[in-house]
Amino acid sequence: MAYLALYREWRPRMFKDIVGQEHITKTLVNALKQEKIAHAYLFSGPRGTGKTTAAKILAKALNCDQLEGVEPCNHCTSCISIDQGSAMEVFEIDAASNRGIDEIRDLRENVKLSAIQGKHKVYIIDEVHMLTTEAFNALLKTLEEPPPQVVFILATTEVQKIPLTILSRVQRFEFHRISVQDIQKRLIEVCTSLSRQVNQSALVVIAQKSEGSLRDALSILDQCLLQDDPIGVEEVYQVLGMVGETFSAQLVEALVCSDYGQSLSFLSEGIQQGRDPRQIIRELLDYLRQMLLTSATGATPLVAPHIQERLVKQSEQIEISRLLRWISILLLGEGQLKYASNARLAAELLLVQTIHDSQPSAISGQEEILKRLAVMEQQFQGVPQISPKISRVVPPKTPNVDPIVVDLGSGNSAEGFNQSLNILGIQARWNEVLEQVKKQKKSTQAFLMEGKPFQLKDNSLIILFREGCSFHKEKVDQTENRKTIEDVLDQLFGTKLILQNFMENEFLIEETAVSKDLKSQEQLLIDKAKDMFGADRVVVRE
Repeated sequence: MAYLALYREWRPRMFKDIVGQEHITKTLVNALKQEKIAHAYLFSGPRGTGKTTAAKILAKALNCDQLEGVEPCNHCTSCISIDQGSAMEVFEIDAASNRGIDEIRDLRENVKLSAIQGKHKVYIIDEVHMLTTEAFNALLKTLEEPPPQVVFILATTEVQKIPLTILSRVQRFEFHRISVQDIQKRLIEVCTSLSRQVNQSALVVIAQKSEGSLRDALSILDQCLLQDDPIGVEEVYQVLGMVGETFSAQLVEALVCSDYGQSLSFLSEGIQQGRDPRQIIRELLDYLRQMLLTSATGATPLVAPHIQERLVKQSEQIEISRLLRWISILLLGEGQLKYASNARLAAELLLVQTIHDSQPSAISGQEEILKRLAVMEQQFQGVPQISPKISRVVPPKTPNVDPIVVDLGSGNSAEGFNQSLNILGIQARWNEVLEQVKKQKKSTQAFLMEGKPFQLKDNSLIILFREGCSFHKEKVDQTENRKTIEDVLDQLFGTKLILQNFMENEFLIEETAVSKDLKSQEQLLIDKAKDMFGADRVVVRE
């Protein structure tokens, strides 16, 4: 007998055997018990979750000669023929290769033919979203008023592509991704029946990497069983073409230490093992995602059991803000990797950039100096404040001429603004601001940590974000996050401050342009003063 793949050999043949879709099997069983069978169904959901399998079991239950309650017997002529795909009453159509209007017209003609006495004609249309618009229109009338004893079962992985006119004429059933625990349980059952030794950790990895598809999990296991017993995690990684989570954990440690050489060495090691650089970056992103979820929710990470404790410890050592930086940089780079002509070089540059852009900024490196300046400021409280820069045009004093002063640097302050507040005071208490924001909303504090207070203009506080942190800036710009920060500033400093967020490089370019413009205006006023009083009588002081 020819070898049968595991996913075919272990395909459920009864409703009770379907894994992880109890909400659907219960409804279908009750419909059969109450003899309330709809004329059209739509089964939607991810691949490998049991849509076509459930359709065939329903077709068998409708035509079985020896029903066991509402379950098909799987022994009668009708059940056997349906399982073998040779039944005269059940038509399985692949819409991906039969998507045109001509095929649907043929189907409409066949529908009109009567079924065998007491039987149901069942049409299973797989990947129905692939039908053309004309084909959907041709199918519409048949779905609306099908002949007696005819049942349509449409299956799709992309329900959003189905026209609303079709959706309104069917009963919808949404298949869910199967949980890791349910997949693992079925894999254990398969291995036990085959008397094969597969480590529990290996089965967990297979269940996780199948992404909720039992069919994919069985296909991976099928290939793994070609190895000698006992089968462990490393064999699964080889089958999947992965470097593994232990490798990703080592790479994260190199990132934590900002070790360029070690990170590039690990990358080279993975490539030497025959792994694609793109796959290495994808696995690193998956690992960082589990770290982020663990840090944010405290949930047990979905990784191999032997690596869970290590991941938890790493997530406790690294701040969420740093994780967000890494993920945002790697996500952007991973999207560009697929188009790179030299994938290895692109991956190396991406790792170097991830470490480089995660270094503390020059502004944060001056925190100790800012603290000392704050202490000095407190010691000199009460001393009248002097504007940092005022340009004046002053003619020399003479007995007959009063001095004429042209003030080029003054500005109107906002109404109700605290004149004693300055940027040094805000910078000195910035950690306090972050702590108060954290109490209000942790995620807002994580985004704000990447920004530093740079300048105070009247009642506007300018926050600068360095290159690579545009994601954090955009989050702080959101209305809800902005309001949270502004409320905290109001509470701490007793004045209404308006937040203005800029990228560091963009702001500096803009400020340079403004500065040049102000200089030209100042020079114009100086030239006019010289014309009025004479160049030899004008002195310019900063």
